[in-house]
Amino acid sequence: MRLLLTSLLLASFFTAAAAETTLIATEKLPSKEVYDVAQLTPLAVTSEGTPAVVLLDLDKGDVVPPHAAKSGLRLLTVLSGELSWGDGSAIDVEKETVYPAGSLLTIPSGVDHWLAARSGALRVQLVVLDDEKPVPAILEQMK
Repeated sequence: MRLLLTSLLLASFFTAAAAETTLIATEKLPSKEVYDVAQLTPLAVTSEGTPAVVLLDLDKGDVVPPHAAKSGLRLLTVLSGELSWGDGSAIDVEKETVYPAGSLLTIPSGVDHWLAARSGALRVQLVVLDDEKPVPAILEQMK
């Protein structure tokens, strides 16, 4: 009897856990155009309601002009496509670095940068760390 009860409890636990996982249909989420070229889709917000995790989508040829975030360290992951990236306050294609899907970058607040989708459509995910900080091994790489 005890074995049967334990088996039923375990089965219900794993069923409940599986029921909690949801595939997000990002095309159904509200987004807005930013920088006159990119689509920004918030995925999570802070307790103040500001975006904490967003998707940024660019079509081939789109360029986000130089800008800098005013607060928080950003962790950027290239989800699909190739990211053409440059640091500085003026676009200089010769100084761009191309990052393939799977690349992970850090962007400190106040650092001017631009990005482009030169070779095809691009999707990146940005995570904003306002109060938290990355692990020591990432901080070491940022020096």
